[in-house]
Amino acid sequence: MTAWRRLRRDLRGRRNLDVYATIAVALGTSVLAAIDVAPTGKIMAAVLAVLAVLAFSALSTRTMVEDLARSGAGGGVRFLSDFPQDLKEQRERSTDLYLVGVSLSRTLETSYRAFEDTLSAGGRIRILLTDPDADDAAVTTQNRPTRPRPDEIRNEIRQSLRLLERLRAEAGGRLEVRTTRTALKFGLNYLNVHKADALLCVQLYSFEVSGESRPIFALTLADAPWFETFREQAERLWDLSQPVLTPRS
Repeated sequence: MTAWRRLRRDLRGRRNLDVYATIAVALGTSVLAAIDVAPTGKIMAAVLAVLAVLAFSALSTRTMVEDLARSGAGGGVRFLSDFPQDLKEQRERSTDLYLVGVSLSRTLETSYRAFEDTLSAGGRIRILLTDPDADDAAVTTQNRPTRPRPDEIRNEIRQSLRLLERLRAEAGGRLEVRTTRTALKFGLNYLNVHKADALLCVQLYSFEVSGESRPIFALTLADAPWFETFREQAERLWDLSQPVLTPRS
């Protein structure tokens, strides 16, 4: 990008105005001093004003850097090698959940009873799994050295679907299940959907990494624009997926 194009872009967006004002004053005083037009006292006053603006800008930058250092890089978004310790408890307290994963077998095992309670209390749960009949590339998207073979993963997905059928039979309520043939690029826990304390816990699927796929990170509404980026992707996946279980009326 040329300097002129950047200048026009910044001025239209009202960005970096203090920098451009400083540049204009500095150039103006330099020209006036060179042709000996303005009195020395006024030139010195303009120079001091420029220095004051630069000092204020440096102070603002330092404050921003210190705030980021205290809260973690990325405005509070921290990359993790495992799920947050309290994710299970937050998931069980949520009254509106949307979960995305290849099979979600571990999640269903650990939170099955909590999901029963959520549905019985009138909560809503949406679950999106990989279609067990999808091609190998979609089924094995969460690739790691100890990952089961594609047919074993398909059996995991089918078992999860059976568990979800049982969950609906036992608890009823607002349970929705869909499957996708798209190769998922991330797993997701979207908790308290559409509420002020909404949480997105994202697990990026990695290739040939031992242990959990990573990085894992949690996003809140304060983490714009990344919260909206992942929320929009997750909702688009839901809209384009195949319904398997729908809420009972």
